[in-house]
Amino acid sequence: MNTPSVPLFPLNLLPLPGETVALHIFEERYQALFQRLEAMELDEFGIPFVDGDCLTSLGGLMRLVFASEPDENGFRDAAVQCFGLFKLASQVHLPEPGDFPPYPSGDIARWSDWKNFELTENAETDFSKAEQLRKTPENEKFLCTPGNGLIQKLIRHQIAPKKRFEILNAPNVQRRNEQINNAARFSFLIAEQEAQRNKGYFPN
Repeated sequence: MNTPSVPLFPLNLLPLPGETVALHIFEERYQALFQRLEAMELDEFGIPFVDGDCLTSLGGLMRLVFASEPDENGFRDAAVQCFGLFKLASQVHLPEPGDFPPYPSGDIARWSDWKNFELTENAETDFSKAEQLRKTPENEKFLCTPGNGLIQKLIRHQIAPKKRFEILNAPNVQRRNEQINNAARFSFLIAEQEAQRNKGYFPN
């Protein structure tokens, strides 16, 4: 089902369902967006992923959780939470100077195929080994949060936005599984290096 004219806040982030993101709002056009969100004139907005200079068609649907009072310049901090994913169904509308609303917008198609994506056995193993290596009294609660699906693992292991995009936007199951395996293996290798470094070793 398409939702017309959803406000868009393009970023080099790809938020995932359940993830909370901190934003610093300084551009006037986005100050206007967050004023409307805070006033409950709008319920949601989208963060489409920007890969380098390229706006992709995949993004996260967001709701406002908290916004600080704006300072003398209108700058403010905000926390927003992702509750779903979308794909752009049309070109982004970029307003001309003086237009209202002043921020970009576009038609979207809510996208739920990701709910059927599964971890491979190899990825399960590597992510689990990484979690064991990173387990400390400080982060044990974070590592033991409910949910062991693909999305939860990508969030928990702080998989980079581009890799998230490559996984979710893969053209077929085989390619997606390759990307998942690569992400899990990289997470394990980094955790292994961190563990050795903490013991006084400095691996290359």
